Amino acid sequence: MKAFWLSTLTFALVLASCFLAILLSHVALGVGPVSTPWPRLGIGLVFFWRLHRPGTMTMPLVLVMGLVQDLVLGSIPGAGTLALLVSVLLLDRMMPSLRTMPLPWRWAGFGVFAVMTFALEWVLTSIAYLSFQPFDLVLVQGAMTFLCYPPISISMRQVLRIGRTPRRNFQG
Repeated sequence: MKAFWLSTLTFALVLASCFLAILLSHVALGVGPVSTPWPRLGIGLVFFWRLHRPGTMTMPLVLVMGLVQDLVLGSIPGAGTLALLVSVLLLDRMMPSLRTMPLPWRWAGFGVFAVMTFALEWVLTSIAYLSFQPFDLVLVQGAMTFLCYPPISISMRQVLRIGRTPRRNFQG
């Protein structure tokens, strides 16, 4: 019974963190035409959860997160979703070795994941509009997303107690 509640609590944490990240990604920095969008924190969390808790971040949940992100951020529904799904499928090939590596290597793996996701979404959006879309915003948002992964990883690892060794009670 304890395992059921623990898995339910983990699943609720996954959903809540991803939805909160997607909502925070909708906030813009600045006002007007020079406003800079926040990084896509949802992509960072999908990467984190898929890497550390693949049983909770399943492909149907990635699909839902991608659709929610497309709808909330106002992009073409399906472009970001398909880009995220393809990137997660490619991530699954790298995952066993990435899971045990230190943060700089996981961050580099996230960089590859983010480049794949943003590039594929840009291509799909350009195809949908039948013209090349501006690439400068994609670069800025991609760089901001890349820079935000270490705080996401460190804070979520603290919450989940990943990588900590249990304290031993020494009696002397």
